[in-house]
Amino acid sequence: MTEIVPSRRQTIADDIRTRIAGGELKAGERLPSETILASRYGVSTSTLRGALALLQSEGLVEKTHG
Repeated sequence: MTEIVPSRRQTIADDIRTRIAGGELKAGERLPSETILASRYGVSTSTLRGALALLQSEGLVEKTHG
């Protein structure tokens, strides 16, 4: 049987989701920049954007420019 390994973006989204649920990240609080988050997770900004897009589709984060 083949084990399904979650993608990096799914793993990152799961971690941020857990931080939100645990109160470490609060409603209305700004996340660090995409560049900083990508560096923390050791991924490209495009991978990080994919993770944030998952969370945005769930209504957990909002993306604003500026």
